[in-house]
Amino acid sequence: MKAIPTLSCGFALVTGAAAPAGAQMIIDVSKVTCEQFLTASPNAVEVGIWLSGYYNGLRKNTQLDLNQFKKNADAVVAECRADPKKTVMQAVEKLPQQ
Repeated sequence: MKAIPTLSCGFALVTGAAAPAGAQMIIDVSKVTCEQFLTASPNAVEVGIWLSGYYNGLRKNTQLDLNQFKKNADAVVAECRADPKKTVMQAVEKLPQQ
């Protein structure tokens, strides 16, 4: 499941784009679709970081491998391109555990 936290980084880049500066938003990350993820702006980094922390927290993993993080993010993007209707969390969960 190491792929999950790494892939989350790309997801974060996509979801934060919709919020105007200074506006407070609440995002249900479990409902963000791959299509939304692929069309979001780079302001969504926070969501990716959150997802990475979420999955690493589930595994009680306190280490961050930056190289693997990038590989995982690329894998999530590829999975989302293959099926833009699924949620980003579904795409992350399809990744092989590492």
